[in-house]
Amino acid sequence: MTPAYSLSQAEQLERDSKLEDAVLAYSGILARNPKNTRALQALASLRGRLREQREPSQDTKEELEAALAAGRHFDAADSCGALLKTFRDSHFLWDFLGRCHLSAGHLDNAATCLNKACGLNPQEAGTYAAMGRVYMARGQQDNAMALYQKALKLDAECLPALRSMAEALPREGRSLEAAGLLRKAVSLAPGDASLHFTLAGLLQKLGAAAEAKEHYTRAAGLDPQLTEAHFQLGLLLKAEGRFAEALPCFDKILQISPSDDRSRTQRLHVLAELNDWRWLQEYADFRRLLGLRCSGCDPSALMLMEDNPDLLRARAQAYASDAFSVFELQPAPPVRQRPARLRIGYVFAGQDGDAIASQHAAMLAAHDSSRFEIYAYATGSGLASEAAAKLSQSASCFRQLEGLAGQHAAAAIKADRLDIAVDVSGYKNGSLSPLLAARLAPLHIAWPGYPGTMGTAAFDYLISDHTVCPAGSERYHNEHLLRLPESHLAVTPAPAAGTPERAGCGLPETGFVFCSFAAGSRITPFEFGIWMRLLTGAKDSVLWLQDNGAHAVSNLRRAAAARGVDPDRLIFAPPAPAAEHLARLPLADLFLDTFTVNARSAAQSALTARLPVLTLPGQQFAARTVASLLQAAGLPELVAASAEDYEAKAAELAQDPEAARTLKSRLQDAALPEPAGQARQIEHAYDAAYGRYLQGSAPDHLTLSQP
Repeated sequence: MTPAYSLSQAEQLERDSKLEDAVLAYSGILARNPKNTRALQALASLRGRLREQREPSQDTKEELEAALAAGRHFDAADSCGALLKTFRDSHFLWDFLGRCHLSAGHLDNAATCLNKACGLNPQEAGTYAAMGRVYMARGQQDNAMALYQKALKLDAECLPALRSMAEALPREGRSLEAAGLLRKAVSLAPGDASLHFTLAGLLQKLGAAAEAKEHYTRAAGLDPQLTEAHFQLGLLLKAEGRFAEALPCFDKILQISPSDDRSRTQRLHVLAELNDWRWLQEYADFRRLLGLRCSGCDPSALMLMEDNPDLLRARAQAYASDAFSVFELQPAPPVRQRPARLRIGYVFAGQDGDAIASQHAAMLAAHDSSRFEIYAYATGSGLASEAAAKLSQSASCFRQLEGLAGQHAAAAIKADRLDIAVDVSGYKNGSLSPLLAARLAPLHIAWPGYPGTMGTAAFDYLISDHTVCPAGSERYHNEHLLRLPESHLAVTPAPAAGTPERAGCGLPETGFVFCSFAAGSRITPFEFGIWMRLLTGAKDSVLWLQDNGAHAVSNLRRAAAARGVDPDRLIFAPPAPAAEHLARLPLADLFLDTFTVNARSAAQSALTARLPVLTLPGQQFAARTVASLLQAAGLPELVAASAEDYEAKAAELAQDPEAARTLKSRLQDAALPEPAGQARQIEHAYDAAYGRYLQGSAPDHLTLSQP
């Protein structure tokens, strides 16, 4: 661009009465050629005309704000600096320049500019809000809060103050107050997508899922490019089992950003839950980099895609590098003996409460109270009152940490001076990483609620056994293995209940009943093909499955027809309370396990009801859990050696009703692993691990014998 052309443009701006733009244009010319006489004279004349104005025009202000909102804070600051040579006493420009420095992280410069702005207009609430953000960035929260309060006293509807104060309050454990402020902010600016998004995130943490979904939906509608709103909305719908509604959320993100692996992982998982087996080819197309580039992906979803423990560890490590980017190391051991009672703290996500109470309450209650003091901590929201009541009766001390930010929850747990902290949730339903990144106790142990490695050295040990982690499997885990002598799982006895009639459950009066109540995502074409061949070979047999929704039912019925099986031979059981489900399970003759990830909890329920379970162990931890239970129960004949053996065993039982009845009878008398025995094994493991710690020895793989 020639000097003459630049000068012509500046003069045209002046003729159009765009005086501030003309000032910037002449200033740009002089920056390149300080001796340009025409530009010097024009700029001096313009500044003289503008001196009578204290503030730039509204159009100029809006252009500057747009540049800052777009992240161009350096360009905006340069333009603002040029305008300040004319508007030396402009409150807006000093305030704006302070906010530019704040965006760039130049806190001292920001404070200087904002103080100048306060001097020019001490009644402007927004400036105090911006100064509060400076103090917050410096870690001086008390001073920041005082400034936010001053801003709101001057103007109760000051959006920057409402937003900033709402962001600060959860750090003090005052999330409910923060939500109230954000609701007010949203009512004042209903078209602000970021406000809806921030409010939705806070409501999600508070357990107000329905309201959170509403605001994520509004945020995504107002700003379709706000991919995180689509992502979080998809996760909420997925958590409710509304997989068909969750799918478009992840699809929208992938339309915007095809390389978004987090969304790809969730899309694949949702397709699997719907028994839409298109996920297999899509996974094959993306598996080489999925979960290994950019940000990590949820390993609890990825473990469903293939039975490859080496790959799963690499993916878990990638995920953990974000989740546990910084964590506290194990402290030096105290110079003392084992305390009379070891303090064990079991930590889990509140939304897992029902499963935790069902699977672990009896074991927690069975701990030896003379040697162990048991604490249980529910973090976050979503804990049902029934589960809370059950856990509070099982532990020496039960604490709900709902509404506490990570550091406050960690402080609350540390105050109990635990000897061992046990993470029961793992990566299932989210991560407790903000808590476990803080060293809650000298020893951190992972309980395989998520059956695999956490992929981080933030955990010292992983509870396991010889079946799920046979010799040579150490390489699949970042943690050291605590191998229990029997199964790491237990079967909680259930009270006797009357078994309903077959007809009442939609089952035929006669014929062999295969069943599998696995989640939809665990059923692949491989298992399903075997199951369909079993139906073909066993006249009048049916397959009893969990009803995972209309889409999944339709897909499985279509898959059966494609394999030459009448879809009506698939019977779908509606969801039922635990007691009712246990009562109806004996109507089946054989439970068929899934392969890549076993139907662990469903298989535990089947064994509780004394229903035989047939499994085929794979390579990864999650593919061997049911084999662990069966080996401990003394039923190795139900552990197949291959897919062909699995099919042959099931076919033989279907053709020999007497053998099937004998097997059921044997199971009635089988010594299934129970919570009391599990507690003794776990206590032995805790003693061994803590003993090494007291000796000053580093954690190591420990294979335990019977206590």
